[in-house]
Amino acid sequence: MPTIIENRRNLHQIPEIELTTQKTAQYIENVLDLYDCTIDHPIPNSVTAFFDNKKEKTIVFRSDMDALPMEENTDLEFKSTNGCMHACGHDGHMAMVLEIAKYTKESNYNVLLLFQPGEEKPGGAKPIIDTQFFKQFNIAAIYGTHIYPELEKGKVYTRPNEMMAGGCEFEILVKGKASHAAQPQNGINALTACVEILQKSLDQEEKTFDDNTFHLLHFGTFHSGQAFNIIADQAHVRGSIRYYDPKVFDQIVNIIEQNMNNAIKKYKVQVNFKVNHHYPPVLNNEELFHTLYKNNLVSKLDSPVLISEDFGYYRNVAPSIFFFLGTGDTIPLHSNKFTFDEDILKKGVELYRKLLTTKIPF
Repeated sequence: MPTIIENRRNLHQIPEIELTTQKTAQYIENVLDLYDCTIDHPIPNSVTAFFDNKKEKTIVFRSDMDALPMEENTDLEFKSTNGCMHACGHDGHMAMVLEIAKYTKESNYNVLLLFQPGEEKPGGAKPIIDTQFFKQFNIAAIYGTHIYPELEKGKVYTRPNEMMAGGCEFEILVKGKASHAAQPQNGINALTACVEILQKSLDQEEKTFDDNTFHLLHFGTFHSGQAFNIIADQAHVRGSIRYYDPKVFDQIVNIIEQNMNNAIKKYKVQVNFKVNHHYPPVLNNEELFHTLYKNNLVSKLDSPVLISEDFGYYRNVAPSIFFFLGTGDTIPLHSNKFTFDEDILKKGVELYRKLLTTKIPF
C-alpha cells in the first residue's frame, strides 16, 4: 500500500483543474482497488469508495480533488510542471482520506470515502448531491478538512454553526446607446446609470445592516467607455457578496435589483444581473461539534472565516462538520509558492481514526 506521503507527492505532480480531474480520479481508483470496497463515480471524475462493515449507519469522509491554474514556483523535487498547481492543499486532503482506507475495519460505522472535483469552481458538491447518490446510504455524519495557514501547526480547529462564509460572484451589464458627448440627447449613458446603481446599492447596504450583521458587498471590476468624447453604450461590473445568514444574501440581492430597476426607469437603460458562482455558508452541526469538543478531539476556532467552500451543501444530506488543520506560519493558500510540512497530514489521519469509533448523537 502506498504511504500517505507517497500519495500526497504523486497527486501533487498531476494537478488538474475544475471538473477535469481524470488522471487524479484514476490514481485514486488505482489505490482504492487495493482494498475491499465498492467504487463508484456519482459524477464524471469523482470517486467514492464504500466500505461495508455491516453496520446500520454510514459516516462520510470527503476530500476535494481539483487544483489551480497557476505555474508552480517551489523547489520541491515533486513539483508540478503542467501549468497547474495544488496551491490549496487538496493533494494533502486526498492523501489523508486515502490513508483512512487502511483503518475502516476499526469503525463502528460503514465508511464512505468521497473524492469530489470542482471545489474551487464551478462546484462539485451540488452536482453529486443532485444525482441522489447518497440516498442509498443511512448517513450519520459527513466530515471534511482543509489545511489552513496561520493556525497552530498540526492542531485541528472547528466551531459550531458558522465556519465559512457563503459567497457568490456576480456581474452587472448595463446597456445604453452611444453618441457624441456633445449630443447627449442622442445617447443613453450606460456609465452614468451603472455608477448610480453601484453607489446607491452601497449606500443602502450600509443603512440596512448594523455592525453585528456580517455582510460584504464588493464591486471589484468596472469596464465602460471607449473614448473620452463618446457616451458609453455599455458598462460591465463584476463583484462578490459574502454572508453567513442566507436571508442577508437575499436582502443584498434585493438592494441591487431595486437600484437596477430604478436606473432602468430613470435612464431607459437595459440591465442584466447574473450570479455566476454561488456557494452557501459552511454551517457546522452544533451537536456534532459539542460531541467532538467534549471528547477533546478538536480545538475551538475563535471566529468564522470569510473564504468560501462548497462543503456547505452537504448539510442538506446529513449532519456535517468541517475542520481546519493548521499548517503553522506558511506561505498563504493560492500562492504559487505554497507548501506545507507533510507531518501535519498524520495529525489529520489521527483525527479521522478517532472519528471512526466516536459515537455521534444521530
